[in-house]
Amino acid sequence: MTKISLLFFIFLLLPLPGSQYLCAAYGKEIVLAEVNGQSIDEEALQERLKAIHKNKPQIRPDGGAGGIKISDLVEEMIDERLMMQEGYRLELDSSPDFKKKLESYVTTQSIIRLRQEEVIDKISIGDNELLEYFKKHYEKEGPAPEGKFEKVKKRITKKLKKGKEKELADSFVAGLRKQADIRIDKELFESLDPERDCDGEKRVIARVNGRPIPLDDMLRDLKQRFQKMSRMYRMSKVNTGLEKMRKELKQDVLDRLITYELVEQEALKRKYVKDPAFIEIVKKRKDRLLVNEFKAKIVYPLAIPTQVELTQYYKEHIEEFKEGYEVWFREMTFSPPEDAEKALNELKQGAGFEYLASRVSERWMPKRGDVWVNVDRLSPRVREELNRLKVGEISDVIADGRQYKIIKLKGKRGGDPIEFSNLEEHLKKVVGQKKFGKLLSEYLAKLRESSKIKINQKALKEIQEKYWNNIPKKLSHL
Repeated sequence: MTKISLLFFIFLLLPLPGSQYLCAAYGKEIVLAEVNGQSIDEEALQERLKAIHKNKPQIRPDGGAGGIKISDLVEEMIDERLMMQEGYRLELDSSPDFKKKLESYVTTQSIIRLRQEEVIDKISIGDNELLEYFKKHYEKEGPAPEGKFEKVKKRITKKLKKGKEKELADSFVAGLRKQADIRIDKELFESLDPERDCDGEKRVIARVNGRPIPLDDMLRDLKQRFQKMSRMYRMSKVNTGLEKMRKELKQDVLDRLITYELVEQEALKRKYVKDPAFIEIVKKRKDRLLVNEFKAKIVYPLAIPTQVELTQYYKEHIEEFKEGYEVWFREMTFSPPEDAEKALNELKQGAGFEYLASRVSERWMPKRGDVWVNVDRLSPRVREELNRLKVGEISDVIADGRQYKIIKLKGKRGGDPIEFSNLEEHLKKVVGQKKFGKLLSEYLAKLRESSKIKINQKALKEIQEKYWNNIPKKLSHL
């Protein structure tokens, strides 16, 4: 993301549902596990569960179909803690690239907190303002129907809030600019061409309180904006004013870069990094970055497949790489995903596919013998799953358009093998992922052997009972 995008999404436009750096929980937490003396507590588990439910809100943490087990989740967190500790041991956090990533995160969080203090926390919308807006925009031609105000109150509040956000942000930035020492290389600025190649430019276009704005930053952002604006002009078939647009665009890009530099300087000047809650959130981010760094720098290089491995995998799985083959399969169809997950759970517990399908599937064709279908006639998502399945296997729940399906492959025949050269890039991903998973598991197994790990089984059981065993199923996906 360019600096321009970062500024306007974070400082001016980004909605803040809450100040996470102000909400760090303090106090004694139940320790669920210890990894080489470092604890994993209930708060960490709750944060993980919230993240999972944010991405997959229908997952139930009770071990059901499509669900998760608390004990399995804690094991994953133990693995992550081991990778993080190994990252520190190998000093992966000392590399310039890692430090740059962490510095960028600190800057971003500082800007978010600055915006919270100078914009969000200062927004106040009173009832009189809401009523005034309502009368002006909803009662132009006479009194509005009874109850209309309450119906549109939230919409009005949101609109007024957005306007005040922009007003406060613009005012704050204007104050920064008024006090700043801004020096622009005007001759260089006038000579800039939006279509010019930006590679290798080491000059400085401006300085803000002594800090440079590199020319290549200006050219990169200018080129991106110009290309977008040029497409709009071509689509509208209006070429008049193109030169004026170039000049205004140059000024706008430079203004935004200056504004970003001012906001960044002010955010870092406030030393949020000294605040305990801020320190904690940066520490958590550093730990997550270290886990990713461990995978990328230690495991991934070893997992890059060789040409021999690719060829061998291709030969051993040639049946999976055919086109134009025919399949014989059965499927269950559902509208609510919850019904599909419930059916999958019954299948995993031993229910017969045909019998269950006749009872719960929204569309079910009775058995009529072998019906072979060319796989190319099926939707991409179903075709992808059939490519993966072996005869007799049952798929997971498949999102196919507006429907959710479960498929059982009964037979597969015919088809022509796809040439190796046409599959090489795909094979690199497939074989690489398998090799990566195997190597990571082996590395983690060795780390576990040499580590002191204690799991509080009693606490896990109590949490399971306390939070999940009594949740009504109809509310479990909320």
